[in-house]
Amino acid sequence: MRITNRAQRLRVEALLRDIVAQREAEPVTLPEVHAVVSETLDAPIPSAQLVREVMRTLSKGESRFVRIDRDVYAWVGHGETPPLPPAPPHVSDMIERRLSGATLDEIGSLHRLTRERVRQLIAKYGGPSAAEVAELQRVRTEIAERDRRARVEPLIRQALDGGGAMTVSDAAEVAGLTSSETVRYWPIDLVHLRLRPAGNNEERWSDEAILESLREAAIYEFPLTTKAYASLLASGQISGPSVPRIWQRFGNWSAACDAAGVVPGRAVRNNYQSKWTDQDLLQIVRQYLLDPSQPNSAHKFDDWRRQFAPDGPSFQTIRNRFGSWTEVKKRAFVKEENVE
Repeated sequence: MRITNRAQRLRVEALLRDIVAQREAEPVTLPEVHAVVSETLDAPIPSAQLVREVMRTLSKGESRFVRIDRDVYAWVGHGETPPLPPAPPHVSDMIERRLSGATLDEIGSLHRLTRERVRQLIAKYGGPSAAEVAELQRVRTEIAERDRRARVEPLIRQALDGGGAMTVSDAAEVAGLTSSETVRYWPIDLVHLRLRPAGNNEERWSDEAILESLREAAIYEFPLTTKAYASLLASGQISGPSVPRIWQRFGNWSAACDAAGVVPGRAVRNNYQSKWTDQDLLQIVRQYLLDPSQPNSAHKFDDWRRQFAPDGPSFQTIRNRFGSWTEVKKRAFVKEENVE
C-alpha cells in the first residue's frame, strides 16, 4: 500500500514524540532519532530532512518539546529548565582548559578563535564564568599556600631550635630556603627570635672614624659632653655613631674622648658597678619578648617595664650594656651550647 507524504509525516511525528518523551530531560540529537525511526517504521524509510522538519514543527507547537541546540531537542516537565546541550569535543577542551586556569586569549589562540567567541561557546555549553574561574584560582592558591607553609615552617622552626635567635638570611641558609620564603613563613609565635641584620650605620664606623667624629664635635662644644654630642648628631651638624655605640667600643665616654684627644665634659666613675649582671638584664629582656601581648619592639620596652617590672633596668641601661637591640635579642636567646 502506497503511503502518502502526509501519512508518512504523521507516522514520524507520533513516533518521534514517543521517542523523545521516553527520554525526558535527556538531550536527543537528530542522528539518534533518525536511526530509531528508520529501524521502527516500515518502508519507505523517512529521510533525515523529514525527521528534522518534524522535530522543528513539534518544538513550535508543543511547549514541552524544547530545542536546545541545532538538531538537539529534549522533552522537559512544566517549569523545568531544559538540559544543556552536549558540548562538542573542541568546546569540551575549551571548558577543561578554562577550569584549569587558562585565559580566554590563550584558549582562543590555541583554537584560532577570538576570545569573545571562546567566551560565548563556553557559556553556551555550561562552562565556568569569569567569576567562577577567579574563585577556583583563589581556592587553588589558598590550598597551595597552606601546603607550602606546612612544608616550610617546620624547617624554619628546626633552624631556630638549633641556633636560637638569628637573622632571616642566617635562618634561610640553615633551613635551605630562600630569604623571601623565610620571611613569608616565619612562625608567628617565634617572631621574638627574628633578628634584624646589622645596619650600615652600626657597622661602618671604624675606631678611627669614631674618634674623628668626636674631634669634629669638639669644635662646637668644649668640654664635650654626651648630651652635647647627641644634640649635634640630631641636628645633623656632625655625623657619627650613637653614644651607646661609642661606649660599647671604648668602654666609657672619657676613654673615647682621651683617645680622640678631646676634653670630656665630665669624669666618669671608673669604680661604678652596675647592680645588674648580664644575665639579669637578658632575663628581663626574655620576659618582655615572650609576652604575647607586646610588640617586641625596643621603643615599647620601657612602657612594659613600668607596668610589669617597675624595679627592672631601663632600656637605656640594657642598650648601654649590649649595644643594638638586635644584639640584645641575639644574646637573650642564644643557645647555651653556642656560648663559649
